[in-house]
Amino acid sequence: MILTGRRRDALEETVKAADCGRVIEADLADSGALGRFCDRIRENTSSLDVLVHNAGVGLYAPSFATAPEAARQLMALNFLAPLELTRRLLPLVPDGGSIVAISSIAGKVSFPGMSVYCASKHALNAYADVLRMEARGRGIHVLSVCPGYVTTAFVNNMLQGASPNALPGRGRFAITAEQCADAILAGVLQRKRTVVVPKAGWLLVAAERLFPATLHRVMARHLPASRGE
Repeated sequence: MILTGRRRDALEETVKAADCGRVIEADLADSGALGRFCDRIRENTSSLDVLVHNAGVGLYAPSFATAPEAARQLMALNFLAPLELTRRLLPLVPDGGSIVAISSIAGKVSFPGMSVYCASKHALNAYADVLRMEARGRGIHVLSVCPGYVTTAFVNNMLQGASPNALPGRGRFAITAEQCADAILAGVLQRKRTVVVPKAGWLLVAAERLFPATLHRVMARHLPASRGE
């Protein structure tokens, strides 16, 4: 197991808890750092049975008030980094291996105040769908994971704004990181195409597809960023 990210202490804590693996510190939003990370992997690793794209960051602001630099930084980490990592590391994924894209329910449903974040996750889901078709010949499994609200420090590290308490799923349907990890593992073992966790999130996805006007009207009424607040 190889973990990468900007916070070495947190990564080493995870490796210690798992009693296996190693850490390579890197800021994947930085193209140079990403390239050096991939070079180290290719030089020292012969095979990646499972490649997981998990790095991501949030932003909560009206679409008309989103800071350009924050938008670029978000897209670099949430969407462009998985593309480049896959391009460079796909040769190390063996036939029958897996690629996991950690997306979001926001990659299936569009929420006011989260335009750039939603765009990044919709794009990641679309990319995973195409990659799944293109890697079919090698039997590579591509899984899109779309969690709802997960109780981590993610919402405390927004590039802009703050996640509102009214955000769907933040209350009774919130899940822990451990529950999300269990759902991801099951998705890999069962070679699923898409995992939405909690499963109740599929109801929101269905509402987006079947009754988009009604759903959007309700969200516009209740989420403050849609009113420019």
